[in-house]
Parts: sequence; C-alpha cells; structure tokens
Amino acid sequence: MKKIPTLIILFWFATIPAAHPQQSGVVEGRLVNLTDPSIVAQGADIEVIELSSGMSIIRSATTDASGKFLISGLPADRRLMIRATYKGANYHSQMAFSAGKANVEIGVYEPTASMKDIEVTSVSMAFQLTGGQLKALETVTINNKTRPPRVYTTPEGSFRISKAPGILQPPQIRVTAPGSSMPLVQSAFESADGKSYYTLYPLRPGLTTVEVQQLLPYTGQRYTFVKKFYQDAGSVNVGVIPRDMTLTGKGMSNIETDSQRNFSVYVSQPVKAGTEVVWEFSGGTPVPEQAEASGEAEPEVKPVPNAVGRNALIIGPLLLLGFIAVLWFSVNRSPAVKKK
Repeated sequence: MKKIPTLIILFWFATIPAAHPQQSGVVEGRLVNLTDPSIVAQGADIEVIELSSGMSIIRSATTDASGKFLISGLPADRRLMIRATYKGANYHSQMAFSAGKANVEIGVYEPTASMKDIEVTSVSMAFQLTGGQLKALETVTINNKTRPPRVYTTPEGSFRISKAPGILQPPQIRVTAPGSSMPLVQSAFESADGKSYYTLYPLRPGLTTVEVQQLLPYTGQRYTFVKKFYQDAGSVNVGVIPRDMTLTGKGMSNIETDSQRNFSVYVSQPVKAGTEVVWEFSGGTPVPEQAEASGEAEPEVKPVPNAVGRNALIIGPLLLLGFIAVLWFSVNRSPAVKKK
C-alpha cells in the first residue's frame, strides 16, 4: 500500500478550519422592562436563530437574576437574530458582530388580558373574483395605547375573526408588529364552537397590522358574506374586483367606480362590537389568474409557514394592488362622495 506523504496530511488538516468556520462569536445582552423598570426580567428564555437556514434555533439560554444573558460559540459570519420569550410574549432583535462580539438590549412589557386602551383604528377589505372563487383580504390596524405600556395577550386569542360561510380552507393570518415592516405568518386556530378563528400573537404597545386572507366559494355567481365584528370599528372600506361585481348590504354604499383599473370602492357605516353584517355579492366577470411576479426581492426574514400557512397562500398581486387602491380612497375620499 502506497504511503501518503506527511506534508499532504498536514496540509489537509490545515484546510479544515477554512471549510468549517470556528464558532467564535459571543453575544451579550439584557432585557429591559419597559412597563416597570424596577421589575427584572429574570428567567426569560433566550434563543439565537440563524436566518439563512429556515430560522433554525442554534443556541439557547436564560436570563440571570439581573436580566442579563451571555451566549458564546456563535458563527459570527452568519445572519443571526435573538428571540426572547417573556411572560408568554416573544421579542426579537437582530445582531451585529464587531470583532466577534455583539451587544443587544431588548425591551419587554408586562402582560395584560384587558382590552382597555386597545382599539381598532381602521378596517379595510378587498374581494376579487378569480376562477369561479372569491378571494378576500382583510386588513385591520389595532392601536395598543395602554399606560403604562403593556402587551396584550390571552389564551382566548389576541385577535379574532368570524368564520365566513363555506370558507374553502383555513385563513392565513399575517401580523406586522409596531415599528416593523415585515409581516410574519401566524397560525389560525379555530374556536371550539367552530364559528371563528383567532391568533395568539401578543399585541405590543403601538400600531399592529393584522392581515387575514380567505378563499370563498362563488357558486352561481353569488355569495353571501357574513361577518361578526368583535371590536368597535369605524366605517369599513371595501374594494371589489371586478367593478361589475355588485355588493349590497345594510348601510353599504358605492363611493367610486374605476373603469380603467376595473374596481369599485364601497364604504359601510361604523360598526359596533357584536354586530353581524351580511353582504351580498353577485355577478361579475372573473379576473384571469395571474402568476406570482418573479425576480422580486425576498424579505430579509422569510418565516417558514406551518401546515395552515402553506395551504392558505391564496392572494395574488392583482388583489394587493386593488387593496392599495382601497387604502388610497379611504384616505383621500370622503364617505359622503356619491357614485358618479
């Protein structure tokens, strides 16, 4: 058997660190209680998440008696994020290493199960007729104005929507936290009575945006949409694509029709919590299916959807454009404007 020269063996071992970077990064941080600074966030779970591998957890720790933590052995050349879990709510912070070290400070809040000082500030909806089905997108903005600031969380769900008649698959719920521009997919849990869905995502102080996407039947060119409101809401702006699909309902009026862009805008009267609205959709020329646009930039963090999320990615670019138009009209047009 031919012997391998010692020089080659030494060269082979010398190349191993290059192929497998040393785990030399260290992150040091602490949790700061923004509700009451005198309360120390000790014993909180800390996880280091690698963003380039499907948001996998690579290290974990807990905060000490002073609310601090230190985690070593991290790949300093990779994109990492810290997730802290404090009293049932998750908080995130990205990390930036300098000479192998990173320092983070994460603000956390005490929880509340009371809806006092938490209100819905706007509700907008869009419906698109495509391929014999009705695609729906609802966007709700919630303002948590608690003083002192607290995070709203409850086992019954922080946000709830009624179950639409004949819904073809569970809805997809996405939440954008205060100060963030990246929506995160959340699990849609069905209530025990089968009449609603809810999310457990904690509502932090500030403005939170919740998007709900649903796929509904449109049999015989008709559909009756029934929705119960669980919080007070002002007038609801509703975009309809195509424009020749008719929407009728108590307190609902058509304020604009755009022939060029093929949509109409309706507005409802203010709605009180506990109210159930009934909207009738009829007619309409189905909008052709459009493939997702290619070559678009991916979000900086792309969560991997669970089984619910994978089965509910139903809203295409055309509906989103229509929804943007709804928002534009809601800001720039008065509900008193009559149909031309």
